[in-house]
Amino acid sequence: MTQEQTPQPRGIYKAMAKIAGEIGSIGKDKKCQQGASFSYRGIDDVYNALNPIMGKHGVFVLPIAHERTTESRTTRNGAAMEIVTMRMEYKFCHEDGSYVSCMTVGQAMDSGDKATNKAMAIAHKYAILQAFCIPTEDMEDPDAKAETLAPAARSNAKANNPSPMSKAQSSSLMAYLTQRHGDNRDAYLAELSNFFGRPIGSSRELTKADVSEFLDAVNSGRGAA
Repeated sequence: MTQEQTPQPRGIYKAMAKIAGEIGSIGKDKKCQQGASFSYRGIDDVYNALNPIMGKHGVFVLPIAHERTTESRTTRNGAAMEIVTMRMEYKFCHEDGSYVSCMTVGQAMDSGDKATNKAMAIAHKYAILQAFCIPTEDMEDPDAKAETLAPAARSNAKANNPSPMSKAQSSSLMAYLTQRHGDNRDAYLAELSNFFGRPIGSSRELTKADVSEFLDAVNSGRGAA
């Protein structure tokens, strides 16, 4: 006689499918008033919409930090700036003991002690949005506007730049823009255009002096307003 195998609990799969079916869209109801004005959905919007549905289906999330990297910068006016990247695992657990997990990365910068918290919040938000395929009410495909800046245009922007930004400046700039706008490239180009008072089609157009001016304004709290 063969020994009968005890089936493993798999309630998490059924529960997550039901959650995905019930959550619907989460609109971009918050407004950013600094720099370029744009709408976004914050981590609290995601929590408020999802928490009761996850509780209803017996699902909770455990965060596991796998890697933390940090880089310290000093601005021109002497302020310290910390850039933190967190590689996070989020384990979606069901009350029957089954679980699934996903890995994601969050990056943020802060002049105080909040960079790590911000990076974790960003990682968590996008883990949830992607795990449950949560759309916004006005979701736009990221490829919808790819034709606005062809690869040749980006190369020309760099080639025609007499004093391109340094690698360190690029890291600081992109950390800030990613924290503010996620993967919304149009939003961060709009903020840069608004700050410099001219159309910016690629960050590669910016010189070292441009990036220093922008980061100094960000770090001093003046932003792009």
